[in-house]
Amino acid sequence: MNVHNVSLKRMLGFWLACFAVNYASGMFLYTTYQIVPHPAVFMVMFVAAPLTYLLFAWLYFRKVVENDWAMRFLVALVWVGLSVIGAALLMKPVYGYPWTIAFTPSTLRGQLVNVSAILGAGWASRK
Repeated sequence: MNVHNVSLKRMLGFWLACFAVNYASGMFLYTTYQIVPHPAVFMVMFVAAPLTYLLFAWLYFRKVVENDWAMRFLVALVWVGLSVIGAALLMKPVYGYPWTIAFTPSTLRGQLVNVSAILGAGWASRK
């Protein structure tokens, strides 16, 4: 992987779009589940985030010059790291919980599905 081939603006732009869609859809699905506690809404709520990462990672990787494993791991770590930091920044104003709750081991373990979705999308979009 050549560091000069990584477009920081493109990577951060796709992450920001993914984070905004993921956060808004998560809030909508959580609110819907609180109003209508149906098991289907519960399942969609847990599948929405990995599918969002899968879609945006596929859109990102299909135009990348270098699509190797090092690039996929870099994108996965940057996107998930920024998402955890973004969730931590929004934790107090949105939910009222301390920001440190975003960095628990169970929260970080839950991000492995999103990392897998990003790696899978990078592999699926190779040329």
